Amino acid sequence: MKLLIDYLEDSSAYIRERKQTLHKLERQYRQMYSRDTKKEMHDIEEDIRRKQAELTQELLTRLEELRFLKKYFPDLLQTYMEDEYVGKTITRKAWLLDFQEIPPQQAAAGLAALRAQRAKVRQARNFVKRWVGPLNMRSFLATYPFLRGQVRAQMDKEDVLAAVDKADRVLRRQGWLLLLTQSLIGIPLAKFMARLAQFRYQEAEAQRDCQRTRGQGSVAEVGSLRKLEKARRGREHYGNVLKQILLANPDYLRSIKKSRNWLSRKKETDLQRLAETVNPFTVHERAWLDEMKKRLATE
Repeated sequence: MKLLIDYLEDSSAYIRERKQTLHKLERQYRQMYSRDTKKEMHDIEEDIRRKQAELTQELLTRLEELRFLKKYFPDLLQTYMEDEYVGKTITRKAWLLDFQEIPPQQAAAGLAALRAQRAKVRQARNFVKRWVGPLNMRSFLATYPFLRGQVRAQMDKEDVLAAVDKADRVLRRQGWLLLLTQSLIGIPLAKFMARLAQFRYQEAEAQRDCQRTRGQGSVAEVGSLRKLEKARRGREHYGNVLKQILLANPDYLRSIKKSRNWLSRKKETDLQRLAETVNPFTVHERAWLDEMKKRLATE
């Protein structure tokens, strides 16, 4: 059985090799400014981005295994998070490991509190942007106490704004952990399903325009192709966002699949059809743990 750690090792080795090659090409380019070298550098950068996107998807698909890794081998997980080549990608998704189901009333109350806090963050951001001259930090922290420990006296305006943005990112992630719960997950799913439907409609319209203007070599033909590409990117983006939300709560994903009406596809919702395309990697905890122990014992 191929484990998540195998995939992380392979990904780290691949990205390391690609970056080493890229650094060599960069040195060559500084010496001769070759167009071919520049193109090769661009291709390698694309390879790295593609591998990082693939790694992100793999982490989401194997989120259950990632949780087991945190539960049983936290030091090993930390080692991978500090890896030069895959660490940042893992860290960007590690906050999902804090997800846990909570009662509906508690989730709703927590979300309302976070929305109020984010409103305060927006106020703080607007206040700092309008401020001219040295910032009175004592007065500022008295008004926005949630920034204590994150800002200090004599900080530049841009540094204070960066601290405010960091606080906002933390609150957004906390909000997502609540929105992923069974009672609230329908809110983001409905929002993004509506956007997905909008881009699907725009893509269909753009395809019809492309057929109508094909071969004319006109400005209209170029414009319709651009609209088609924009709509396609939007459809793919929101489709991926929805799949990530479903992967983040595999219990909810399984409940959608179980509710599918196998006798009549006409009664299926768009969300149910989308859910059928999302297949998280399932592992049995005990078997996985035994395999991990064997693997680590031989290294």
